[in-house]
Amino acid sequence: MDRRLLTNYFYNILFQVVKIATPVIIVPYTMSHLGATTLGISDFAGNIVTWFILFGTLGANIYGNREIAKVRDDKKKLSQTFFEIWAMLSINMLIACLFYFLYIILTVKENAFVYYLYLFTILASALNITWFFYGVEDFRSVSIRNILVKIAGVILIVLVVKTPDDLWKFVLINSLSEVIGQGIMFMRMGRYISFEKISIRAAYRHHLKGTVALFIPTIASSVYTMLDQTMLGYLTDDTAYVATYKAAVGFINMFLYFITAIGSVMLPRITNVYYNHGGNEEIKGYISVTIKIAVGLALPMMLGMDAIASSFIPWYLPSQPEIATIIRFASPIILFTSLTNVFGTQYLVATGKTSKYTHSVVTGAIVNFIANSILIPHYQAIGAALGSVIAEFSVVLVQLHYTKDLQMKFDRSYRLYLVSAIIMAVVVYVMGIYMSASFTTNVIQVLVGVFIYVMILAIMKEELVIKTLKKVLRR
Repeated sequence: MDRRLLTNYFYNILFQVVKIATPVIIVPYTMSHLGATTLGISDFAGNIVTWFILFGTLGANIYGNREIAKVRDDKKKLSQTFFEIWAMLSINMLIACLFYFLYIILTVKENAFVYYLYLFTILASALNITWFFYGVEDFRSVSIRNILVKIAGVILIVLVVKTPDDLWKFVLINSLSEVIGQGIMFMRMGRYISFEKISIRAAYRHHLKGTVALFIPTIASSVYTMLDQTMLGYLTDDTAYVATYKAAVGFINMFLYFITAIGSVMLPRITNVYYNHGGNEEIKGYISVTIKIAVGLALPMMLGMDAIASSFIPWYLPSQPEIATIIRFASPIILFTSLTNVFGTQYLVATGKTSKYTHSVVTGAIVNFIANSILIPHYQAIGAALGSVIAEFSVVLVQLHYTKDLQMKFDRSYRLYLVSAIIMAVVVYVMGIYMSASFTTNVIQVLVGVFIYVMILAIMKEELVIKTLKKVLRR
């Protein structure tokens, strides 16, 4: 990776670290002060509003990122493209807001005020122009803004939210902080674009088809990222299941952020190379490196999380011991999602192979819905976790079929990643058996695990690790 890609990845990772730290701090606090049932009300309402946001944004976030990357070298085209996409997005979100308001009036019988507060989340989504900054590869601005918003939100929640009656304050802080954070980003637009008068009709003519094409896979993939919580809420009729499942999946996603951050950085770069330079061999080089990074990170994270869960949850969330079991069942999502991020986002979407990407995620959506329908009534949150794992695996299989032209070579590095991760996980798990469950124990487990994994790969002279160590030592 060149210097700019590494810088972008650093800033993206910096934000992901804060994103990881935020739930680590706030989940036990909100669980103890609001309770699983009360928190489940917020989680379920937030899940519902996300569906309306999805239909409002269509596929504008991924589409906008890609289209901005195509024209970022031409300021006039860049400005026109931005205003057209954002104008269309704003109108779509206004329509989504009206439908959400209608949904509340017609269907919500309890806690309606909480649902109304989530209208601010729709406003924040309309103001969200992260896709523009990703397209011009300015990850620094987005990351710093997100970090400040997250930290401010955590501080306010700890200061203000004390009892279950403060649920509305919790929702308001989360929603308004997003609005403010998104609004701040407009202050930096002047350095990239100039005002361009546009036609709303032209905006829809130029971009609606493209956003709809990416909306289909977006809504399909949401079936196995959001529908789990929706189906848990309806099929079990207990919001506590929604809260515990969301907490467990939140821990899974914390580790995923480190890997999917690579996709956010690589999408605009591969798009620009593909459309403006025709560098197919260069693209294959990028994919070859990023898939090694993804697998090399995913395997130890997946097995390490499984090994550490039994000594983590007992002290972290002692009132919710079932979360450890959900984490174990859901941990393969880390590996499968890492693979789909490379094959799907970094390659199929970036190179315009939208129909193939759509096919893969629609397959996952169908598989997930069927699996959830069968498993959730019997196994509740564990059933939802299993449904997601099965769905993600089906997506990997389809995307592997559609990326055969990459001619990927799974060399000895991948075998070394697997063997090293297994040895590391066994050692970490045994440590957890003989040491008391505590924060100190987990820190020691993580440090020992990282040391064992890296040392085995270094001793076996794994290519990527050796190159990385040489660069670090040289500096």
